Amino acid sequence: MRHPPLYKGIQKKAALSRHSRKVGIAARQGRHKRPPDRGGRRKGPISVAQRVVVTLSDDIDGGEAAETVAFGLDGKMYEIDLNAANAKKLRKALAPYLAAGRKLPARVTAGRSATATSYTHTALAPDPAAVRAWAQSNKMDVPARGRIPKRVYEAFHAAG
Repeated sequence: MRHPPLYKGIQKKAALSRHSRKVGIAARQGRHKRPPDRGGRRKGPISVAQRVVVTLSDDIDGGEAAETVAFGLDGKMYEIDLNAANAKKLRKALAPYLAAGRKLPARVTAGRSATATSYTHTALAPDPAAVRAWAQSNKMDVPARGRIPKRVYEAFHAAG
């Protein structure tokens, strides 16, 4: 029985090694056995059960911690794991500073990162529609849409 060539375009048997020809012919005839899997992997799903236990240790005295306290200083946020007594000491030490300080909104404190800086506008800008109407009534050149030039805002503020 004559078999078709193993690879199209290769006419000479000498182009393939003897082993390649044997494996190719055996595979076509269904006689080739796969080498045993040496990876140790079983067929079918693998089920693994895990149990993760997180234990907090007090960062001051090394004992068991009861809570994680978050606080900020100089634009940086910190967390520390403390037992009840050390947490009470920290809160007592910070109490005078907390009483005298201003509390920031939660979105400002939670969203800060080491590189990001958030700016708070202290002055309210006038309504752009009102500035546009004022500029048009005073014969100033102002675009109908988009950004209003700074000189228009300055003239609006100067007019009071």
